[in-house]
Amino acid sequence: MKNKQTSEFSLLKKLPPWARRRYFLIKLEFGKKQFTIKDLENFFEEKFKQTGNEEFLIKNVGELVAILSNTGLIKEIGSDPYDSRRKIYQLAFPEFESENLNEILIFLYDHLRISLELDYAEILLLSMLFYKTMSDRFSAIVDKYKTSVTDRRKLYSIANEQVLKLYDPESNELLVWDSVVSSQDLKAQLSHAFERIAELNLDKGLNALAKVSRIIMQLDQQKLAQIIEILSLYDLSFYSPDEIGRLYREFLDNVSIAKGSNKYRGTFLTPKILRTLISSLLHVQNGSVILDPAVGTGSLLVETALHSSSSETLSLIGVDLNGWAVTLAAMNALISGISNCTLKIGDSLIGDPIEEILENFGLTKADYVVVDPPWNVVVSGEVAAKGRNLPYLLDRDNLPSWRSADWLWVQLAAFYSKRKAVITLPPGALSRPGAEREIRKTLLSMDILEAVIQLPPKLMPWVSISPVVLIINKEKDESLHRKVLMINVTEGIEEIGRRLIQLKQETIDKIVSTYTSHKEIEGFSRIVSLDEIADNDYNLSPQLYVFKRESPKINVEEVLSTLKGILQKEEKLTKDAITLAEKILEAENK
Repeated sequence: MKNKQTSEFSLLKKLPPWARRRYFLIKLEFGKKQFTIKDLENFFEEKFKQTGNEEFLIKNVGELVAILSNTGLIKEIGSDPYDSRRKIYQLAFPEFESENLNEILIFLYDHLRISLELDYAEILLLSMLFYKTMSDRFSAIVDKYKTSVTDRRKLYSIANEQVLKLYDPESNELLVWDSVVSSQDLKAQLSHAFERIAELNLDKGLNALAKVSRIIMQLDQQKLAQIIEILSLYDLSFYSPDEIGRLYREFLDNVSIAKGSNKYRGTFLTPKILRTLISSLLHVQNGSVILDPAVGTGSLLVETALHSSSSETLSLIGVDLNGWAVTLAAMNALISGISNCTLKIGDSLIGDPIEEILENFGLTKADYVVVDPPWNVVVSGEVAAKGRNLPYLLDRDNLPSWRSADWLWVQLAAFYSKRKAVITLPPGALSRPGAEREIRKTLLSMDILEAVIQLPPKLMPWVSISPVVLIINKEKDESLHRKVLMINVTEGIEEIGRRLIQLKQETIDKIVSTYTSHKEIEGFSRIVSLDEIADNDYNLSPQLYVFKRESPKINVEEVLSTLKGILQKEEKLTKDAITLAEKILEAENK
């Protein structure tokens, strides 16, 4: 049996294109509200007067209602109490829900991976979703201004500026979805469109979109046509950037779990639960610059921005070694409605890519740094060659082993943040000896380490160890002077699979409120002095400092048995005492 979301998808396929577009217009206007044919006539008439757009010009609204009613997309719920001939209708699916599209993407992904490698199936679907969404938004801008801007080139230039460059002014070529997918030579035209879109939008980090053209040429024409047919059912401009962005990231999450690996083709995905926690901990101020030096798919950077009160005032910077990862991050930001995102391909651990991109902003540091880097990764030869000349080192006398970049990432995040930095680490990084111990000592001596949060194991689908979150704060509260807040999370979890758990929302709220208030909670959090940490060889593991004190276990049965024995002895002693007293009294009477 098909569920509610899949039903709408199946019903949309039955509509002629002209009716499908009008259906979305009705859905946007009326939502859960009831309406009559007269209400629809008034709506379309008024919209046509306001916009001059011919899609609002409908000669027979009754015919449209009949088609939508016959397919089950609207339902009759009664009659007008003042005129029984006038029927009252309501939409069967009143909301624009991304869950519907998510199911369709998973369906298409399962269908595609029979013919393509898993990575290629993912790349193709995410790129097609992005292309369709941005095309629909482009067309919506064109529709909005076409009555006031009569010059077609100027009109397309406005849409280029506000959405994405999908019009090539040099060749006078329009690259939107509807124009491309209707061509006779579908594969060649679609492949060409992705190549040109990549070239026109190099400044937005979409370089690797050209890779999609090669995947398209490998794909069977029939399968490609099926993808286009299904995605063409939807006008994605009606879905909010929040909804489409969430859909994009949910699909990435689902695919990463299906693959069972955090690292595929060099791209890295931060699990949803960590993204939620980190974005809640950061408290980003409006007008700030946020840097993610290992941006991967961009989900952590994007959600950190969206969690702020005014994401449009922020400037986002992301760097990653992998070109496709950078394009994934660019699509993630743009599809989520974030245009103020600058992305660069490069090795952040060298330092130069970050310095160059910050210099373009006229800065030497970002306000905030968020980074969920690949753990225990061997550094490149170029990084090792720089050695003590790496620009961000806090401790130049103690270089960590090149076999693990963990403490290079920590120093980088601390150095390039003006206010705060949040870094994830494997638990072993908190206690390793040698140079890493000395780096921890240096970091503590600077008194910028604010909190260490140990999370439970099995939060990530690809590794069972416990992730750790470090928070560096250059504006650390005086109450934590020469102290660190340690939080050890061992409870408040729920299983979501055989080998996977997640934090309950109340647990996330507890972590955030404890961090914000610097509150000490028995068995959960504790403020630890730097002297105590030094006494423990600069070990930063929260479980060393925060634990539940075990109450001595009481064997109730044993206690009851002992009490009974005592009572029995007491009773016997009482009887013996009475007997003795009686004998003494009897002897005195004689």
